[in-house]
Amino acid sequence: MFLEVERVDGIREANRNQWNHVVEHADLGCVFHRYEWLRAVEDGMDREPRHLLVSKKGNPIAVFPNVVDDLGPVGRLKSIHPGFGGPIAATDEERAIELLLDAVAERCDGRILFNQIRPYDQGFVRYHDLLRERGYGVAVRSSRFVLDLTRGWEPILEGMDGKRRRGIRRGHEADVEVVEEPASASVLADFHDDYARVMDRVGLSAFPRSFLAELGRLDERIAIFSLRVDGERRGMYLYVVDEEQSGLQHLYSAVTEEHFEHHAPELLHEHAINWAIDRGYDTYELRGSAPDFRNGVFRFKEYFGARPIPLLLWERGRPAPALSALNLARTLHRQFDPPWP
Repeated sequence: MFLEVERVDGIREANRNQWNHVVEHADLGCVFHRYEWLRAVEDGMDREPRHLLVSKKGNPIAVFPNVVDDLGPVGRLKSIHPGFGGPIAATDEERAIELLLDAVAERCDGRILFNQIRPYDQGFVRYHDLLRERGYGVAVRSSRFVLDLTRGWEPILEGMDGKRRRGIRRGHEADVEVVEEPASASVLADFHDDYARVMDRVGLSAFPRSFLAELGRLDERIAIFSLRVDGERRGMYLYVVDEEQSGLQHLYSAVTEEHFEHHAPELLHEHAINWAIDRGYDTYELRGSAPDFRNGVFRFKEYFGARPIPLLLWERGRPAPALSALNLARTLHRQFDPPWP
């Protein structure tokens, strides 16, 4: 059956229901492939979109979202940032994925010298040979941390490091509560203030206020929890609900150092884990880190009993030698590829 590849230079060019239908029926589809997330990235980050879509008899069956990432005078086609991407297909998988991988090369023109595919699911390893045939190399530069929620809260609590369990216990000794906040403009603006301070403390760049504001449009896909101490906010966490992969993902933190005395990280994670269990999700994801057990963030996630999973990344230069220059730049600039989107 004849399949047609289309360029989509902005998610609003696509039909929202048809695009999301592909995401919901592709085994590797996740919340970051959805129309609404891509719209938030395009509008809130001012990124240049260069998406691809495969249709069969006029109906989309496969999608491949991408945005241009500026690297000084040159650019990189990346899928997708913030978030994750990669090509996905609801049917005719082999031919559709081949068409998408061949078409993405044509989207790397002018100053675009690199192409990076950043999937969320390790299942993308099924396409490794196809990618290798097209000159891509695979690397691991970050990891995510997963809790199996099907075990229930008590086994999860028992699997935590003693310090984390004590933090939860001591946190509850004060007059505290965790509440779900609306994803309103005012809450997201307050969140961004402390989020920017957190990112500055760890030496990374915060996403702009405009991007977090756009996340408010994701409606039920965004969850925000705040710790209240004597009625006052003392830290917030922002989550994205990944119905496609049956998980709750911790995305961004607005817990500053002064909130630590109230055990905000432990209490917020405790509440969010139980919130996700109550809603029947299979996994809870803490934010990622560099894949290095010596890294403090890596150890902190492990202390919650979460299992580290490497995030696979495929990359190639266009032309191929350009990748060597990119790797050299990484050794000189820490923020060139942050460990988490």
